[in-house]
Amino acid sequence: MVYKSSKETQERKDLKKKHILETAIKVFSVNGYHGTTVKDVVEAADISVGTFYFYFKNKEDLFDTLYDDVSEEFFNALINSLDNINKEIDLGFSKAIAFFLKVIELNKPLARILLIEAVGLNPRFEKRRYEITQKYVSYTSNYFEQMKQAGILKTPDVKICSLAFIGTLYNVIMEWLQSDAPNSLTNYAYALTIYNLQALGITYDDKNVKQGIEDVLKNISIQC
Repeated sequence: MVYKSSKETQERKDLKKKHILETAIKVFSVNGYHGTTVKDVVEAADISVGTFYFYFKNKEDLFDTLYDDVSEEFFNALINSLDNINKEIDLGFSKAIAFFLKVIELNKPLARILLIEAVGLNPRFEKRRYEITQKYVSYTSNYFEQMKQAGILKTPDVKICSLAFIGTLYNVIMEWLQSDAPNSLTNYAYALTIYNLQALGITYDDKNVKQGIEDVLKNISIQC
C-alpha cells in the first residue's frame, strides 16, 4: 500500500509538471522568452507561485526543460521521417520531408521556442543549439553514407550533403514561422523534395514524389 501511495503521488507530480510545461509552451510562443514572466505562467496554469518553484528554480530553468523536451521530440521526428527512405529513394525522400514538415506544422508553438525564442539568449544556449544541430547532421550523414555505399549518392563528403539538406529544411521552416503565413507548411514539401533530389544528383519519378507526399498527408496521425 505504501508503494502504491508513493507511485500515485509521483504520478500526480508528473502530471502537474506536464501541465506547467504545456502551459509555458503557449505563453512563451505568444509573449516570447523576454516578454514572459513567472507570474504569466503561474496565472495561465492556474497554480500557486509555490507550486511553480517546487518544480522549477526560475524562468530559465523552465525554459531549459522545455528546450530539451522540444529538441528531443523533433529529433525523434527526424529519425521517424528518415525511416521512410527505402529502396524507392524518390518516394521515400518525399515521405521523409512531408512527414517532418507535418510534425513541425502540428507543433508550431514548440517550433517557435526551438528555432526563434532560444536564439541568442546566452552563450550557453548557443552552444546547446550548435550541439543539437550537429546531432541532426550526424544522424542524417549516416543515412547519406548508406546511400553512398549503395551507389545511389555520389559525393566526396556526406557531411556537407547533410548540412545542406538540414539547411533547406531549417530555412523553409523559418520562413513559414516568421511570415506567420496561414498556408500549410507541407505545401513546401514538393518543391523541397525536388530541390534536394536534384542537388544530391538522385534520379526521380515526379509521380513517386507526389505520391509519397500524398501518402503521408493522408495517413499521418500525430498528436499535437
